Amino acid sequence: MRDIIVCLALCLAGLGIAIAQSSRIDASGGGGFSVPTSRGGNNLNTGWNLDFRGGYRPSEHLAVDLDFNYNRWNLNQAALARFGEPGGFETIWSITVLPTYRLAPHWHATPYFMGGPGLYYRNLSLTQPTLVNTLVCDPFFGFCYPAIVGVNQVVASATTFKMGFNGGAGIQIPLGPSHLKAFGEARYSRMFTTNGPDLTFIPVTFGLRW
Repeated sequence: MRDIIVCLALCLAGLGIAIAQSSRIDASGGGGFSVPTSRGGNNLNTGWNLDFRGGYRPSEHLAVDLDFNYNRWNLNQAALARFGEPGGFETIWSITVLPTYRLAPHWHATPYFMGGPGLYYRNLSLTQPTLVNTLVCDPFFGFCYPAIVGVNQVVASATTFKMGFNGGAGIQIPLGPSHLKAFGEARYSRMFTTNGPDLTFIPVTFGLRW
C-alpha cells in the first residue's frame, strides 16, 4: 500500500511539472499539519499531511482537479491505554474530484473555494518496540557490518475503503512574473463509516502551484 501511495504522489507531481507550461493546466503540491476532529480528536494527536493535485482549468476562475491527499496521526495516550499497546498510528489517504473556483485577485492575492467527493482509505496500526538483526553500511569507509537496531513492529492493523467528501478555502499569491504561486488552504474532510460517527479532520496545507 505504501508503494501505491508513493507511485500516485510521484505520478501527480510529475504530471504537474511536465505539463504546467500550459495555461489551461492546474497543478500543485504541498504539505502541512492535520487536525483530527470529533471522534478522531478524542483518539489522535495532531498529525501531518501531503497533498498533490492536477487538472484542467476551463476558465480563468474555474478548475476541475484530481486531488491526492495523505494524512498521518499518532494515537494519543487515552487510545493507547484502551488498546493496551505502547504505540500506534492512523493514516488516511484520499483521491477526490475537486472543482475549484477562484475569485478575482485582490492586492495580488487570489482567494478560492473548493470541494468534492472521493474515495478514502483508512489504516489503523498498533505497534510495539522490538530489536532486529540487520546489516548497517558505512558510506564513508565503504563496508557493512551486522548490528542490532530498534524498530517499531506492527502487531495489529485494520483497513477500510469508504466514500467521503471535503471542502474548504484557500489563498494564493504569485511569485514574481512566472506562473508559480504560493498557496495556503484548509479543508474539512469527512470519511463515511459503516458503524458509529464518520471520521472527520481538517488538513491545513501550504505549497506551490504551477
